[in-house]
Amino acid sequence: MDFIEIEGKTYEEAIKKASLELNAEEKDLDIDVKEVDTKGILGLLGSKKIRITARLKTTAMPETVEKLEVTENVEEPEEYGKRFLEEVSKFVGLSFSVRATKTKDRLTFLVQSDHGDIFIGKEGDVLESLQYMLRLAIAKRYKQGLKLLIDINGYREKRKKSLTVMAKRLADRVKRTGRPLKTDPLNPYERRVIHTLFKHNRNIKTKSEGEGHTKKVVISLNRITNGNRKFVNGNR
Repeated sequence: MDFIEIEGKTYEEAIKKASLELNAEEKDLDIDVKEVDTKGILGLLGSKKIRITARLKTTAMPETVEKLEVTENVEEPEEYGKRFLEEVSKFVGLSFSVRATKTKDRLTFLVQSDHGDIFIGKEGDVLESLQYMLRLAIAKRYKQGLKLLIDINGYREKRKKSLTVMAKRLADRVKRTGRPLKTDPLNPYERRVIHTLFKHNRNIKTKSEGEGHTKKVVISLNRITNGNRKFVNGNR
């Protein structure tokens, strides 16, 4: 089979299906984003759908093709991402400045804007949609899924602090009552903040609950079984 077409609710889900189908790791696949189904510009988070084509990479590449691909991809992913975000700001008529950095495993785009509230949206929904769009754009251009993060006016750090306070408060109630408690629906970044907070806690365990992009985090007691403490922390 030359290639397969796979559909998923997210890019990551589609990649996972393709990897299983072709019995290969993501790094060994050539990925092309064929279609993204979403409602409205910057999308409503619950309505995304993505279709990709995937094929195994060839072990050898003709010199002319290799040179062509190098020429096409002279622009680094962080440079392309910065330009993409700047074009979005021009499209909506609201300016902002972008600083892009790349570490070993993540692209980070720090945005400063006088219109931050608009780009962030209610509880960060527009920010999450903007990040989703950028991830797809980079995946389509560079044929690989890169971890990336967009922050606007330091919103994520402020949100992280408020989530930490909220999660600790819920954990204290769980310890007092023994009953599990749930957060409001959270996006993957927000859930990861809570899971990481309790990752090495011997008294509290966490897990994600629900379907789709936003899920609740269940915080409960890490009960003792057979004299040993069990703790199972969610990682999504």
